[in-house]
Amino acid sequence: MRLDIVKYIYNQGWTSQWEIEEFRLNTINLIVGKNASGKTKIVRTIYRISQLLSESGTLKANSRKDEWHLYFDIDNAQEKTEYILKLEKGFVIEEKLVIGEKTLLERNQSGEGKIFAQELGQEMRFQAPPTELAVVKRRDSIQHPFLEKIYQWSNSLRFYEFGTELGKDTLIKILPTTELIKNETDFKDSDYVVGIFVIGQKEFDQEFTQAIIKDMKRIGYNISDINLKIPSFLNSDISLSDNSENLPQFLYVKEDELSSVTEQSEMSQGMFRALSLFIQINYCLMSSQPSCIVIDDIGEGLDYQRSSSIIQVLIEKAAKGSVQLIMTTNDEFIMNGVPLEYWSVIERKPGSVKLHNKFNDSEKIEEFKFIGLNNFDFFTSQFYLQDIETIQ
Repeated sequence: MRLDIVKYIYNQGWTSQWEIEEFRLNTINLIVGKNASGKTKIVRTIYRISQLLSESGTLKANSRKDEWHLYFDIDNAQEKTEYILKLEKGFVIEEKLVIGEKTLLERNQSGEGKIFAQELGQEMRFQAPPTELAVVKRRDSIQHPFLEKIYQWSNSLRFYEFGTELGKDTLIKILPTTELIKNETDFKDSDYVVGIFVIGQKEFDQEFTQAIIKDMKRIGYNISDINLKIPSFLNSDISLSDNSENLPQFLYVKEDELSSVTEQSEMSQGMFRALSLFIQINYCLMSSQPSCIVIDDIGEGLDYQRSSSIIQVLIEKAAKGSVQLIMTTNDEFIMNGVPLEYWSVIERKPGSVKLHNKFNDSEKIEEFKFIGLNNFDFFTSQFYLQDIETIQ
């Protein structure tokens, strides 16, 4: 299941109203825009709806209004899915799921609704609490199997904020079984990177480690090994040395040009961000988990060569793994390294943002390719806002 179209409105009708105008996504997407133009808001909006649809389905009271219109698999007439959700102050105002031409679930503000029952072959009425999402609470693989796809999409979406620590300050106490480690690991939380590495090692052995090493080498970090160790600042504590097997551990790498290993705490922020991202994405791909990988501020903290290279690695992985990739940046080097057909450029308006991409501005993108400038100029010149007749 792939997310194709997104529309979102925040606090509709209130003075604080803000809107993401309807836009279409590609398989590979780079959302570009100036600082404070709405890049993070856009990807967080996608991440937030995935959280609502994959967790308990029970809403918490708040002081906001949210409205999502999502469309999945729009090129497949039978599987085309539309999901509408309107919330106000933690209550469901409207919820609707349409697959193909058939409305399979619909409920109103009172919680009263109808849902199609597969085995019965007919609609059935239901009454849901106004603080609960019906697509989550009504999941039933026998009667309502159509709800499973939207749950699987939301549950397998991964969101990484590249400009953050990505787990650099975390350690793990090794538990006796993989199952116990899994129970203690939140695969959707990037801070659990050390636990994810341990699980990946146990499940995929050297294939997993070698994939990460290969990716790190491709972006200029020449390492020959990745593993776990007790941090030096703990292991040197005499009072703990007799019970060292119970101490928490973290990551280290062996860099080719250094005689000693580089511990997690000693790595540069850029190096660890890349390592953390590759650990988590390789695990996702090997375990066939992700439907969509969302990365905010990709390349933040990396130099020109590495920021360009990491994009190429991610694009190749997305293409091979049939995964949708959504990234944001305002970095010139990254923009120049990504073809314009993957771009979505943000136009900021009063109270809304519009995204320009190949689906709504294909003529301008094609025209720009013949000018001979680099991709970054498409952004800085605001070429996407110019009248096509004036350009010609």
